[in-house]
Formats: sequence, C-alpha cells, structure tokens
Amino acid sequence: MMIRLLEHHGLDLLRSAGIGVAAYRTADSPEAAAEAARALGDAVVVKALIPTGGRGKVGAVRRAGTPAEAAEAARALLGSHVGHFPVRQVLVQVAVDIREEYFAAITFDSMTRTPVMLFSVSGGMEVEDLVNHHPEALVIRPIEPILGLPLFIAREVAEGGGLKGDRLLATASALGRLYRVFRENDAFLVEVNPLAVDQAGEILAPSVVVTLDIQARFRHPEWGTYVADTDSNGWRSLTPLERCMRDIDATDLSSVIRFNEFSEGRIACLITGGGGGLVALDQMQRLGEMPATTFDITPGQVEEKMYLATKAILGRPGLRGLIAGGNISNFIRVDVKVRGVVRALKDSGVDPRRFPVVFRYGGPGVEAARALAEGMAGIEFYDEGTPLEDAVARIVERVRTITA
Repeated sequence: MMIRLLEHHGLDLLRSAGIGVAAYRTADSPEAAAEAARALGDAVVVKALIPTGGRGKVGAVRRAGTPAEAAEAARALLGSHVGHFPVRQVLVQVAVDIREEYFAAITFDSMTRTPVMLFSVSGGMEVEDLVNHHPEALVIRPIEPILGLPLFIAREVAEGGGLKGDRLLATASALGRLYRVFRENDAFLVEVNPLAVDQAGEILAPSVVVTLDIQARFRHPEWGTYVADTDSNGWRSLTPLERCMRDIDATDLSSVIRFNEFSEGRIACLITGGGGGLVALDQMQRLGEMPATTFDITPGQVEEKMYLATKAILGRPGLRGLIAGGNISNFIRVDVKVRGVVRALKDSGVDPRRFPVVFRYGGPGVEAARALAEGMAGIEFYDEGTPLEDAVARIVERVRTITA
C-alpha cells in the first residue's frame, strides 16, 4: 500500500536532504494565507494542499501578487473539493522566476525490480507526454541498490540529458540528494517537476511528489504525522471504517490488509486474492448490486485480523449480507480464514438465517472450514466445485429475498 504525502511534507524531506526548495508556509484560513504571503514577500502561489495531482488543471493552483490576493485565493479554495478531496489547508509558496525547467524522478521499475532514475531537460511536461512525444529527451538509468547513485553516475545522467559545465554539476548534486530522499524514506516515487533553475542560476524544487511504501512504516516513527495528515486511499479521503481497518492492519505486521468501502453498497465482500476480488466485483455489478466493501489480505498470521476486520465491517450501517471467499488458496489454510469470520459473526450476534452469509473457498483445510460454517445455522458454504460467480449470485438472491 502506498501513500502520497501532502506537498509540504515532501518539501520538508527535500530540504532536509539539502535540496533547495521554494520557501513556503501552510495556512488554514484566508487571514493566515495573507500573513504567509506578507512574510514570504507578497508574490506567491497558493495551492490546495491535497494528496493528488492535476491541481493546476482544475484551478487549484493560483498566483497572488499581494497578501490580499493570497487571502482571496485561499478563500476560494478552502472548504472546496478538488476531485474527491476536501481542501482544509493551502500551501502558500514563493513564486519562483523560473528560467529553465527539468524533469527528475526516482521510482521502481516493476520489470527489473530495481530503482530507476528518470531525467529530462524538458521539464513541466507529464512523463507520459515525454515518453509518447519526446522519448529521446528522457534519460532512463537503472540504479543498483547496493551501489546507489554515486556522484559520477548522477553526472552521467545529467550529461545524458544534454547539460554541461556548472549546470551539469549542480544538477548532478541535486539528483544525488534526490536519491538519498528516496532511499532513506522507503519511497516508491520521488518526482520533482519542474526541477527549476531560477533567475540566479540556482537549482531548486518548487514542488514535489513523494509516495511512500506504507509497509515500511515500522521503520519510520516520524511518519505518524505524514500518514495522519494524508488520510487518503489515493483517490479520496478515508472513511471512518477505512481508518479503522488501517488500525487493525497495524496490529500485526505479518500480513497486509487492502480495503475499500463504498457508501452505496449493502453486501460486504471479503473475497481475497486480486483476481477473485475482481471477478466478484464484476459479477455483483452485473447483477445490479454494488459491494459495500472490497477486502484482501496477504499471507501471514491472519485469523485475528480476519476476526477484527469482519467484526468492524459488521458494524457498518445499512449492511444486508456478507460473502467471503476467494480462488483456490494454497498459502493460507481455508479454515484459518473462516474461523476468524465465524468468530466475528458469533460475537456480533449475527443470525445468518436473517442476515445472509455465503462462503466460497477452496484449498487446504476446506473440510474443516465447512465444519466451522455448519456450526452456525443459515450459512451457505460452497467449495471449488461452485464457480465464484454462482456464489455471488446466491448472496445477491438471498439478500434480495430477505429485504423484499
């Protein structure tokens, strides 16, 4: 699971690594934005402080030449929504007189499973546009994790982009520091676009995108503020149930929960395994229903997490039924998962004769799982002999029969 930092947190990381950044302050009111502009030197940029891109395209980045204009920009942004995100704060930042724009990013290459540096002197463009329209302008350099990004390699990257002289040396230094941010913070992506050259010839970052691997959180106690401020699943703010699920996930590091809630759904869907989850989602929508949840869990000590997660989901208002299962499981015994779910059903006082529950599991431990399910009247248990689509159709049918 990845989290995208709010921009000021990303800028904090760059600054701590010695990369020049455009001075900034945060503000949660028009008055605070005016004061920030006054302190920064009047001419500023006011940005909606949300964990998503494309802000400039929807008017969520505004220039202001005076403190009064900064207050007006903040007034227009605060309390609004950009995409699915509410704007609770704005970033007030010195407006940089940019003379040249570069593109620099470090991320992971899924094919080689190693970090990769991306660099271009054609900054300001989306990387997709660079790849599609100017592939020759993009330098792509794999990075050996053990070797890292020593200065001589950073210089080769900058030279490959067409830089020379002092500009090459300054840029190479910034690229090396950018990799330090990536490595030391267990990042999945660090992108600076543009990596700017200002009127004084200095290299600095007016903005940054930093995405962290949340599974490394146990190594970074300082991430508490970052995660709390982000409060996002990547495309909208977390619901209370999604926040609860993150707390449950943090109780045991041996496995990872992936969870989403959908307000319009009424059937909890605990279908584990990415392919199985997609099949169940497609079938449910095909039948005119929307799941209340999606849920996946990686192998590990999962029984207690299954119990806590199911119990939390059963407390969701408006829930009318539950289906749990997946494709053939070879990594976790089926009865381990089912035991956690059945415990939660019992402890929550659920009567499966009135609240439909369907299981569809296959793999080691399936007979023990079937026996657990049979201990509660009303649960329907299907094994791999029943297609997953049929099990989904059955929970939809039962929910509709009971709620008719």
